[in-house]
Amino acid sequence: MNTSVERSMTSEMRPARSRLRFVTHWAIGLCGSVCLLIAVMTSEVSATFPFPRPSVIEPNIKFWVDVFATYSERDFILVDRDHVWRVYQVVHLPGEGSPSRTEIDVVNDYLKNKFSNILNRLASGQAPADYEELRVAALFHGEPLLAYAAAAQNLRVQEGMRERFREGLLRSRYYRSSMERIFADAGIPAELVALAEVESGFYSRARSNAGAVGIWQFTRGTGRQFMRITSYHDDRLDPVTETEAAAKLLRSNYLTFGSWPLAITAYDYGSAGMAEAAQQYAGDFDRIIRSYEGAHFGFASKNYYAEFLAALQINEFEDAYFPNIRYDDAPPPPPVRTDFAPPRIARRRLLRRAAYHHRHRLHRRRRVIALITTAEAIES
Repeated sequence: MNTSVERSMTSEMRPARSRLRFVTHWAIGLCGSVCLLIAVMTSEVSATFPFPRPSVIEPNIKFWVDVFATYSERDFILVDRDHVWRVYQVVHLPGEGSPSRTEIDVVNDYLKNKFSNILNRLASGQAPADYEELRVAALFHGEPLLAYAAAAQNLRVQEGMRERFREGLLRSRYYRSSMERIFADAGIPAELVALAEVESGFYSRARSNAGAVGIWQFTRGTGRQFMRITSYHDDRLDPVTETEAAAKLLRSNYLTFGSWPLAITAYDYGSAGMAEAAQQYAGDFDRIIRSYEGAHFGFASKNYYAEFLAALQINEFEDAYFPNIRYDDAPPPPPVRTDFAPPRIARRRLLRRAAYHHRHRLHRRRRVIALITTAEAIES
């Protein structure tokens, strides 16, 4: 869906200059002393935890640490989906609170259209026309022109998650000790509890578009191997029961693959798919991440282990990434409710809700486009 961004902003929609920030990736960085601290912390994590950090995914780990602990929910990072270290631009959307679906869609379309045009222009052999094109060209130093064309089809916008990750750290206080005990009793490393941060942010009522439910995000099919799930009962909503199920699945994966990178990736991708990948590449995790092209083995699965290591690193050095979080109160967890009647929503209610969103969608899109255009004008 193409969206035009060449619109002027009306005076009543034009916020104060101090509230407009258009953040580019080369302008976001840590000072030298903090960089040194992070490097020391990374080496300590490698030495402390029983999980290898393959060099092939080290840039990915750093990227996810930034996504989890640096970029806010109103920061949008445009990257190459196969090389997430290749950051083209970061846009901070002015405003407060979580962005709406319309805002997310508009920024996504805007960034992809903008940089696909730049990359295709460079792919044609034309010289960079401005500073931004020079910066993009520098990311492909020494690569053939075909690399630009391929990259134009490989763009992904990642939203920052600092606020959500912080909330997950607070929620984890209610669950972490019991989860670690369950994992230890199952004979697997207690540090694997950090996967719950990646899966759901320790939110017991989390539901995904794919039908995964609970803190450990079991789908109905996989969950039924370990829990009772019916139309009127769902053990995935019980943090204790689902944690015991997660421990069994992770242990089973490790016994199957003999490698935590493969076992953890299989938790996201599925044991059968990972078995096929392991057989094809003789269990070589590096080669699987670089080369495996199995069905549905996409961005999420390729980055899953790196996300886990990033979450693990942040958990270990929580105060460094989220200063003073120790003084914040954790929100009370929702009550456990596994027995229920299937929800029934009237058709008319669904139609009214769809009509409401349709009426307001265009207005929100126009407002977001105007904010981005004005912000970029100020930056230039």
